[in-house]
Amino acid sequence: MKNFFGKLTWQSIFAAYLAIFFLRNLLMPNVADDNSYKFIWDGAGKGNLINGIDPNRLQPVESFADILYSQWQHYFAWGGRTIAHIFAQFFVWQDKIFFDVANVFVFAALVLLLFKIGTGLTLQQMNKSYLLFTLAGMYFCAPSLIITTIWLTGTCNYLWMCTLILLFLLPFAEAYRRKTLSPITYYLLPILGLIAGWSIEPGAAVAVFITFVFVIHFRREKNLQLWMKVSFACLVVGFAILMFAPGNLHRADLISDHLQHDIAQVLYANFVGGFLPVFLREMILFVPIILYFIKAKTSPEVTRFILTFAAASVLSLMVMMCAPMFPERAGFPSTIFLLVASLAAFKEVLPLVKRFFLHRIKILVGLAAFWSISLLGCLYVEAEFLNQIVVRNEIVAAHKNDDLVVVPPIELPAWSETLLGSRTWDKLTLLLGGDLKSYDSNNRNIVFAHIHGLKKIVTAKE
Repeated sequence: MKNFFGKLTWQSIFAAYLAIFFLRNLLMPNVADDNSYKFIWDGAGKGNLINGIDPNRLQPVESFADILYSQWQHYFAWGGRTIAHIFAQFFVWQDKIFFDVANVFVFAALVLLLFKIGTGLTLQQMNKSYLLFTLAGMYFCAPSLIITTIWLTGTCNYLWMCTLILLFLLPFAEAYRRKTLSPITYYLLPILGLIAGWSIEPGAAVAVFITFVFVIHFRREKNLQLWMKVSFACLVVGFAILMFAPGNLHRADLISDHLQHDIAQVLYANFVGGFLPVFLREMILFVPIILYFIKAKTSPEVTRFILTFAAASVLSLMVMMCAPMFPERAGFPSTIFLLVASLAAFKEVLPLVKRFFLHRIKILVGLAAFWSISLLGCLYVEAEFLNQIVVRNEIVAAHKNDDLVVVPPIELPAWSETLLGSRTWDKLTLLLGGDLKSYDSNNRNIVFAHIHGLKKIVTAKE
């Protein structure tokens, strides 16, 4: 076993993991918000995501101009995540295979960006230890993995936006380590800064914090360059565009009946439902950081870098604590920033880690087996989910002229909730929109019925 693993290259391991990731994308149908974003945003009405919407107002997206018009309406009537939803509306307009392929490349880019920013090494210095640490950190520590990295709309909001944020932060991290930058960086970074700031709230807010820390550092070092000032300014402008979208307030009015209005209750709900589960899932990523401070504190520069990104991770969670709601998936940027800090520490303690596992190969084999079984479990659950969607569509086709079409609800294996949690489909994910409801006024039901030319559709009551 040791010889077999020794012969594997990091590229072959990465390719195998990406192949599994691609298969998981293929097994994911368009569901929930994906269907709603197939239509131009109804800014003059209730939008596309509120229960009881009028399906006759829904107009399908048929051109890129429709997407831009839709997002103009969206910005003023729902929220400021324009960049993320331009991607989402573009891909739900196309055959899904285009997204499935693109998502693999974006996921790969995120992994490589995490490595480069965290370690400061070149891709030629990548090895199996860094790759597996990064992949395992994302798989086991990122919240609501199926929502944030597989489901189309969720992925455009979280995986894709965090990738753009890291792409923006990369030149600052490289400059911090006194590396030479490509001249094209100076011209592209302001544009990327605007996009990164205009991404998602818990990621963009912390990107502003991290960049501000870098700017202060460079100023103290008397090395604050024009491109840094301009890029930071563009980041702040993008963040302002995101946060001051009129649609944020309009959406709050539309869904006010579903929101807590007592501040203490909001903070408690956000802590129990968001902060705590995300933080507990991330805790293992603090192990390399703790080891670094105990065993391998190498330089003030490395220490400041680690502390900056670790603080950014916690700050991202604190940002969401102040939001009206804190779904677990919103903790995804926190995990990404913590992974950067953890990778920076992991690089410094890697010799210690290798010595520890040198004579404990069975532990590594056991962990690899557990990870492989978990991935196979995800594939099984997602294949079963897709099969039930196919059966549902057959029922819909056979009863298309009925006044009310009743379909069975999606059922998950009894063991998946306990063993896999939100790495794949779970009950909470289905409840939040992965499945239709047993009442026909639900938004998902209305949009589904409109797409399939039905009068009404519900799931059978359990």
